[in-house]
Amino acid sequence: MADAVLGYAVQQIGNLLINEAVFLYEVKDQVEWVKEELKTMECFLKDADTKSKGDERVKNWVRDVREISYQAEEVVESYVLDTERRRRRRKGFIRPTVRFLPLRDFIAQREFGNEIEAIQGRIDQISRQKSTYGIQDLGGEPERQIDNTVRERRRVVLHAPDADLVGMDEEKNRILRHLLDGSRNRRSVISIVGMGGLGKTTLAKRVFNAASADFSHSAWIDISQQYSAVDLLGDILRQVTNLKEEYLEKMKRPRREKMLYETLEAENYLIVMDDVWDTEVWKILSRHLPDAQNGSRVLITTRDKKVARAADPSTPPLELRPLSKEESWELPSKKAFPNQEDIEAICSESLRNLGKEIARKCGGLPLALVVLGGLLSTKDPSVWAWKRLADTLVWENMEEGRVCLDILALSYEDLPRHLKCCFLYFSSLPEDLEIRVDKLIRLWIAEEFVGQKPGETLEETAEDYLEELVQRCMVIVMRDVHVNPWDRSSKLVLRCRIHDLLHDFTVAEAKEVSFLVSHRSRDDRGASQLDSSVRRLSVHGKKAWCWDWESTTRLRTLLSFGTLGEVSIHRIFPIPNLKLLRVIYLEGAPIAKLPEQVGDLIHLRYLGLKNTRITSLPSSVGKLLHLQCLDAELTWIRTMSRGVWKIEALRQVLVTSLVELNMVEAGLRNLRVLKVVRAGSWIDSCLGSLTSLRELQITFIDDCHHPALSSCLPKLPRLKKLVLEGASIPDCL
Repeated sequence: MADAVLGYAVQQIGNLLINEAVFLYEVKDQVEWVKEELKTMECFLKDADTKSKGDERVKNWVRDVREISYQAEEVVESYVLDTERRRRRRKGFIRPTVRFLPLRDFIAQREFGNEIEAIQGRIDQISRQKSTYGIQDLGGEPERQIDNTVRERRRVVLHAPDADLVGMDEEKNRILRHLLDGSRNRRSVISIVGMGGLGKTTLAKRVFNAASADFSHSAWIDISQQYSAVDLLGDILRQVTNLKEEYLEKMKRPRREKMLYETLEAENYLIVMDDVWDTEVWKILSRHLPDAQNGSRVLITTRDKKVARAADPSTPPLELRPLSKEESWELPSKKAFPNQEDIEAICSESLRNLGKEIARKCGGLPLALVVLGGLLSTKDPSVWAWKRLADTLVWENMEEGRVCLDILALSYEDLPRHLKCCFLYFSSLPEDLEIRVDKLIRLWIAEEFVGQKPGETLEETAEDYLEELVQRCMVIVMRDVHVNPWDRSSKLVLRCRIHDLLHDFTVAEAKEVSFLVSHRSRDDRGASQLDSSVRRLSVHGKKAWCWDWESTTRLRTLLSFGTLGEVSIHRIFPIPNLKLLRVIYLEGAPIAKLPEQVGDLIHLRYLGLKNTRITSLPSSVGKLLHLQCLDAELTWIRTMSRGVWKIEALRQVLVTSLVELNMVEAGLRNLRVLKVVRAGSWIDSCLGSLTSLRELQITFIDDCHHPALSSCLPKLPRLKKLVLEGASIPDCL
């Protein structure tokens, strides 16, 4: 993750150099030097990340690199912030076009130069340390790394000879029917797909043991994240031929390929490829697995649906499900009470109910349930002992629990860099919360996790990012039908979440790399000091706001989930301390007013006020020139400053139908989403100019609005979703 965090910081500095060129003109060379040095350091992080797992000194070096990259980004952005504020006061928001350096700007520039020199010195010092720790420049994209110890422990936990297969009889029989179907002569491939720890390998092993006798040749090969084509070919040859090891070792790849093809062509075969991570494996091996129309089969286990489609698009993959509540208890109970045929006879009803409650914390994941069963087997079978385990069950604090998290981490480590930040953002959500897909995408864009692709909007690219995570079985998408209680109309709403254990992993990882910190409700009323390194803060519950904000000057994101209780807006919004904020998300907060100083947060990209008691927005919101998303749905806002409708960066505006739009000037050419807005004169004067609109929802439409709508809607070529509500909507609209 360290290379992803540093890459994000380097990208942000680069964006500032481009977007804030006027303010950085006098210090451009210094900022460029810092950016290039940090970019060079990225290459070394790929090696350091791997070595840090076993060396505390290297781990500290990675932390130092991460912190200096954060510091450099903050120093540059703070300089831009202060310079822009001074020039706004002098020139009324007009950016200068000529070089002119007043005394205050000269002093600020000297202070900035001193800060950059200090950063340069620290970077030099950190660079010299890398050779001491044996950190190498790997260059290029990060190589896939796998902890072989984790992989071996995974096999010990899940795939011991006596491991139980619970709740998968139907799946096992379905695969066996496919493999042994005599009417299918062509070679076919079937894949078992699911997230890590769901039991794919356990199921495949049972199927392999049951079916291999029906094939002339059978072989099981472990792929994993690191593989060699020559070694894979050799692994299969060892199992389907009687070649001696010394002869096989001397055989080059072309000879191995030819011998494998000739051997398998003669008779039918069953090949199991376990733990396939990419489509390249199939491209390498498929050419040497002949289709002799003799009923040969290939079985693949993978965490990525794209692998299954690449191998055999005609055969739907078997997507494993989490175990049910009853199945979730059956698996750990067999571990907790080994060699017992009648568990109910020795396990009281109260103990069973408690065991089921603990098992629910595993979210139906067999990997976690097996570990849980092992933990229960070490405890006295008493309500007191099991209750104590339930109260203290934190996966990252237990050796066995860390094994689970490490196994799940393999999927995370395999992600491309641009998806790691997106996935870690799920750590901000309360456990079990399903977030709307459109809201998550807006947050990703505001955080600048999403890169611009030619021919695509940021929203479309972000949708691709989410789909990639879904295909990798790391994110679950639910489709809900929402019914409007007023007119009984319905619409499809997409929500998403991650598995509970993956959530535990993201919380631990995000905290470890200073990406995001989550605070839950607190039982005490005393204020606590927040760590000064916190850059993103997610707050859950009524009592989680008892914090001293003096050290939060580095905060970029402030998220709130759940009710906050009666909290002073100035406690939520200590604006003088939070001048670098980019994202404010206060959905459901019991606040009725925003302070005028909110306009000073000139780097703000996202202002989320949904379902609050706010009745109006301060006029200073119009000063937020970088604001991309204003979410004021389900509020009591009736009017908005005209300055809001002059913010060129706006991409999404979501308000309540109470708002009467006072948009009087054509503009907002970047606006993608506009809802739920009240019909008015703005339709005739401005709607036709919103040529980037993808989604539009207008309410309270009357007959007098029909001519303007008929004239303006054809001018919106990119519009994909249109909702018009009113007393009478003619068919032509």
